[in-house]
Amino acid sequence: MDTSKFQIQYQAMQEHDKKSSWCALFIVLAVITVFSFPSSYADRMITLHKVSDVNEVSLLNAISDVSQYPKIFPDNIKSVKILDNNTKLVDMDAGINGMFFDTQAICKTNSDGSYVVEVVSGYLKGTVMTTKLEKTWGFQGQKDGGTIANIALDMKTSGVLSWMINFVPDSSVSDALGYGFDRFVQHVQIQ
Repeated sequence: MDTSKFQIQYQAMQEHDKKSSWCALFIVLAVITVFSFPSSYADRMITLHKVSDVNEVSLLNAISDVSQYPKIFPDNIKSVKILDNNTKLVDMDAGINGMFFDTQAICKTNSDGSYVVEVVSGYLKGTVMTTKLEKTWGFQGQKDGGTIANIALDMKTSGVLSWMINFVPDSSVSDALGYGFDRFVQHVQIQ
């Protein structure tokens, strides 16, 4: 009789442990879900000021020639297709660390000489990057041989990307922006 009483208590404890385990698992999953998926939209403003040793016209030509982007950024841009020459609409397969997104953007030079990229689809829809270039002295003292660039990135993300970007500090985004600008400068210098 004592053995069966012991078995009944043991079985009751096992059932209680199973229920407690499932309850704990449910709570953990609920907490992870709630805190891992913030609002579906994130917004950041990043600005960058750079000086380069290439002239303004050459640099603007490199930045505005989107067909060369896969060559300038081989690890980040797989392909670029110009969809509409009038609106300057392009389709890009771009990404980082093996994650690529198909996105469309309008790339144009404004009347004030600034170059603007406005993303019109995908997880970065609404993102606008404006690059204003200004002539300056070259590093070797040649007049108008250098360029001052002021870049403003108004980054808007949605979906999975808004969740992921929460883990990336602004300084890393700024560094990536600077690296991209340096790639354009290098492209001009080897031409």
